[in-house]
Amino acid sequence: MTMKKLIALGMSGGVDSSMALEYLKKDWDTIIGANHVVWHGVKCSSPEVIARAEDLCRKEDIPFYCLDVSDEFDKRVAKAFVKDYLHGLTPNPCVICNQFIKFTFFYDRLKEALIKDLIMSPEDQLYYSTGHYVRLLERSGSLFLARARDITKDQSYMLYRLPKELLARCVFPLGDKLKTDVKKEAAALGLPSSSVKESQDICFIEGSYGDFIEKYTGKQYQPGSIYDTQGNRLGLHRGYIHYTIGQRKGLGLGSGPWYVTQVIPEKNRVIVGREEEQGQHDFTVRDLNWFVDFKGPLEAAVQVRYNSGTHPCTAEPAEGGTVLVHLSEKTVITPGQSAVFYDGDVVLGGGIIA
Repeated sequence: MTMKKLIALGMSGGVDSSMALEYLKKDWDTIIGANHVVWHGVKCSSPEVIARAEDLCRKEDIPFYCLDVSDEFDKRVAKAFVKDYLHGLTPNPCVICNQFIKFTFFYDRLKEALIKDLIMSPEDQLYYSTGHYVRLLERSGSLFLARARDITKDQSYMLYRLPKELLARCVFPLGDKLKTDVKKEAAALGLPSSSVKESQDICFIEGSYGDFIEKYTGKQYQPGSIYDTQGNRLGLHRGYIHYTIGQRKGLGLGSGPWYVTQVIPEKNRVIVGREEEQGQHDFTVRDLNWFVDFKGPLEAAVQVRYNSGTHPCTAEPAEGGTVLVHLSEKTVITPGQSAVFYDGDVVLGGGIIA
């Protein structure tokens, strides 16, 4: 559908956002390039990354805005990440950032700046685009997030917490593209971004998560004991914040392999077990965000980690607005990660694993 309205594109100057701009140019009259500083002193918010995006906008003769949202990011994302880790959880801050920063707080501040600069009026609709690999599909008169055509790059899992009412202003130009084709097109156009290495880690942390937490809190977390599931003491760990459920490497134990099955912060203990001792059939999900009217038992597929497959499940309402999930096959479940429910490619909703 050809639309002739104002759209802002969140861009880093990398291959995905650069090609998103190319695709948007075909259908939109007015495009605004935008980026945000979420954390000072890291690559994602570095002057080099900002300059790369700004240079691309200058060449295309479109406005570019860079806003500092680091205070809100610290309050909404970083502090929550550290708090969860200290409670033995394994959070996914990218999911929370998309919910509270990238598609909401940053969007609102950007719109205020555009109104102040007379690029748009308060009555105008500002659409928002990113280089995420995800689609929007209409079903029964409502918009839903759906998996990207390129299933290996799909990011619907990362976006499931977006408020349903915001989907109508979102545009995802890469949702129907294959990453290999996007890279080929970028190279053919001579875009420098086609050779830029992409980051796969949490953007505001460079180094280990445990080291970041110690620096953030100003505390050192003491070594403690590692036990097996039968209560036998096997050795020492360097501090429980350095371990997550399912972890196999860095345990320093003999007669392996061993896998972390539990982290107990209040006792500074790490529990390990054999591969067959991992996983569970049932778990609880809290802080739900639904795109459907969920009232009763639901047969669906659930994804419990980014870049993992889905598992057939039954989800039913439980106490306190939570959802109880039953899996037919035993699966490693990591508290703090997200559980996202799918009907085929369509995102039905999801929440945080309790």
